[in-house]
Amino acid sequence: MKFKAKPIKEMSKEDLEYIEFKPDAEGYIHGFYVDGYIVGKVIEANSEYISLENWCPVDVDTLQMEDEE
Repeated sequence: MKFKAKPIKEMSKEDLEYIEFKPDAEGYIHGFYVDGYIVGKVIEANSEYISLENWCPVDVDTLQMEDEE
């Protein structure tokens, strides 16, 4: 199940260059929700750590479930 939410702070040009996923026209980040973050796919995981494609802290008050297509 995917979600969307607005970043916790306004993103600078440097932030936008660093993250792999960009806000849409309404300012929402799309992905999976985990404890205050919208995260991308798992790249690698083992019993000691997990490596995510990307992540962004979000304002949980803007969190919305996306429609299933």
